Amino acid sequence: MLLDPSRRGRTRLSRGARRIGGSFAGWLLRALSRPLISPALAIFMVAVSAGFALHGLLTPLRTDYIAMLSGARVLADGGCLYCHAAQLQAQAVLLGHPHPAWDPFLDTPLVALVYRPLLALPAAAGFAAFLAASAACVALAGVLLWRRMGLAIHGTAGLLLLALALASVPAAWNYRLGQTDALLVLPLVAGTVLLVADRRFVAGLLFSLLLLKPQTICLLPVALLVVGEWRVVVGMAAGAACLAGGSLWLVGPGGIGQWLTLLGSAGPAVATSDGLSGVIASLGGNGAGFAAAAALGLLTCVWMFWQRRTLTGRPLQVVALGIAASLLLAPHVYAYDLIMAVVPLIVIAQRDLAAALAAAVLLNAAHLVDTFFIISGPHVAALALCVIVALVILRPSDGAAHPVGRPARAQLSVARPTTTGA
Repeated sequence: MLLDPSRRGRTRLSRGARRIGGSFAGWLLRALSRPLISPALAIFMVAVSAGFALHGLLTPLRTDYIAMLSGARVLADGGCLYCHAAQLQAQAVLLGHPHPAWDPFLDTPLVALVYRPLLALPAAAGFAAFLAASAACVALAGVLLWRRMGLAIHGTAGLLLLALALASVPAAWNYRLGQTDALLVLPLVAGTVLLVADRRFVAGLLFSLLLLKPQTICLLPVALLVVGEWRVVVGMAAGAACLAGGSLWLVGPGGIGQWLTLLGSAGPAVATSDGLSGVIASLGGNGAGFAAAAALGLLTCVWMFWQRRTLTGRPLQVVALGIAASLLLAPHVYAYDLIMAVVPLIVIAQRDLAAALAAAVLLNAAHLVDTFFIISGPHVAALALCVIVALVILRPSDGAAHPVGRPARAQLSVARPTTTGA
């Protein structure tokens, strides 16, 4: 069948772009696979994260950690958690003096409850405990990905991918600021591994913990619903009900309303977001950013419904797409949230390690450009997220991981007719 000239031109352009992208990714993989290059770069990335952590440890009360402690203090004192005056007073007590710059606590009530035990420690000791917990969660997530998601077969190149994702420059801001994404990456990775092992309800329960940072998975429940992953959705719903019940028990319905009001009045501007809505808001204002996030999110849901037959039976691709699209389109996504891109990158690596490494390098480079060269304006990180979403769509995994150890239950059911168990 003959193509019209315009369609033929688009097809050639698409093939040309793929050929150029594939050539660059292959060259990058060969360059990074040279002896000692991958281990040295991985060690460097870990050292960068350690440097960020040390900076935060030296000045814990000049980071977002002060906001977390303020929320914990108000909650411990039985005050109005999301009232400006109560948070300001708690922050003045923690600092030892009133301070005109107020860092509001905007997370869910359960986050304040989690930070409450750290009030018993000096600021530096409490921040050190937080860093230790974050490092443990990231390390365990790395071990799970290495052993259960097939990275071990790639050797040092797989190790480098883990470092570029879990110890990336954007992710390092978790250790500098005292943010919780480094803690939540463990349930995300564990849930993904359990999904592969056909433990779908438990996977959903673990995924629900990321609702403490809803911008990182806002589109994941929709993606799972579209392809009929009901057990995962039920698990997420059960976990969400527990989180909602705990929040209501802590602050009551009135407190939830105050929280939403505070988010609207004291929350960061959409233009500061790393995602696509941040790009649009930087050009057209906050209203345009929120409208774009809603419209693009709706279009994404419609597209996933349209592609449901293609996506059904590919749970890893669905999870990766839900997370990557959430990071790209949510109105409040920041550098420390990008640690969640580790799952999309690992899923891409199952089909094309070179493309995954190239995307991880691009994400780190884009953040550096945003940090050093873009004061106010569209963030280059949005381009990196667009590339990751495109790679998840264009280079889908076969729907199953390739663990090194004992085969998962889902794999055993497929492997019974064979003699190799593969």
